[in-house]
Amino acid sequence: MKTPEEITYLKNDWLYDPCYDIEETEGFEDHKEELLAFKKETEAKWEFNRITRLQKMSIGLGLDDNLKLVAFLEMLENRIIKLEENFTS
Repeated sequence: MKTPEEITYLKNDWLYDPCYDIEETEGFEDHKEELLAFKKETEAKWEFNRITRLQKMSIGLGLDDNLKLVAFLEMLENRIIKLEENFTS
């Protein structure tokens, strides 16, 4: 059984780098349900924020809630920014 501090540390670590299944972390088997609930809740918040951001962008661009197009434009914009960063480095 892990301490509340250890669980909090794991959650914060996962928030920094959410590329693994937190609920499958070795040594935290007794906390699998809590960690899975945390992961699902956090991912739902991230998705809500993403959709909200895309909706605001679509309105600002006059694209009438065309979220797929706005998401594509955002992806292209991010790629251009990375290319510019690599070019000026």
